[in-house]
Amino acid sequence: ITRILFFTVVPVILSSAIYNLNSVLDNGILAYNFKTLGQGDEFASIWGVYTGKYHLLINVPMAISNALSSSLIPSLTRAVSAGDREQTLKRIAAAVRFSMLISIPAAVGIAVLADPVCNLLFISEDNSLLIKLTMAGSLAVVFFSLSTVTNAVLQGLNRMEVPVRHAAVSLVIHVAVLWVLLMVFHMGIYGVVFANIVFAFVMCVLNARTIAKHARYRQEYKKTFVLPAISACVMGGAAWGVYKVLTFILPAALLRGRSGRAIVVFPAVAVAAAVYAVLLVGLKAIDEEELRDMPM
Repeated sequence: ITRILFFTVVPVILSSAIYNLNSVLDNGILAYNFKTLGQGDEFASIWGVYTGKYHLLINVPMAISNALSSSLIPSLTRAVSAGDREQTLKRIAAAVRFSMLISIPAAVGIAVLADPVCNLLFISEDNSLLIKLTMAGSLAVVFFSLSTVTNAVLQGLNRMEVPVRHAAVSLVIHVAVLWVLLMVFHMGIYGVVFANIVFAFVMCVLNARTIAKHARYRQEYKKTFVLPAISACVMGGAAWGVYKVLTFILPAALLRGRSGRAIVVFPAVAVAAAVYAVLLVGLKAIDEEELRDMPM
């Protein structure tokens, strides 16, 4: 039992360790880049915005998405153990679908409402860099959510070591892309943002190929990606419209401070959630059976 537990847990730990190694390498390479450009004094403040604020905004929707989709993995493992291929494919599809149903609108939402949300959370500071980083890196929510849930699917399929290999390959590609973006194109902290998106994207591609091969799983795209993306884009337009209308009609004195920002952010988010939910049902992106399968 100890041996089984060891060889089950270690690949998960190694995969997570490689994910976190990203940040260590990013820190070192970016610091070296700033130093060679004679901008070493600016590094600490920019890195602080990236790790302390940008990561906070990106990780919250990812955590919700991953928790929801990962809660479906035990049922996947049961199906695999029972040799029930139909249920195995259904559980894989459900895990990916639920992850995308949350991460896609989250990415659109934080991109569209980056300005008011950042200023709501960090009211007393200059958030211009944070707002730009959030808008540029919002796509990371989708790819990191998908890579994490497909890691869990591979582990549920008893392919424990595969995510480790894929993470290692993705890390090498990530470092190469980051070096080019920093040393050739001098993109600074934005290079780190885009290189991390590349890391997650490569993980998604490698994981998807392995799942398709070992589970003979064929990914459905329309209901999983296309319809949620269309719904999220309309939702983003509605959220932006509500935010701009409230900003225009309400007195400037009322919009000061954290409470003032909340007055325009919360109604925009509430309208966005309602519009997205109606569109998902209206476009048949989700049906009653799938809703019943969702946790809680």
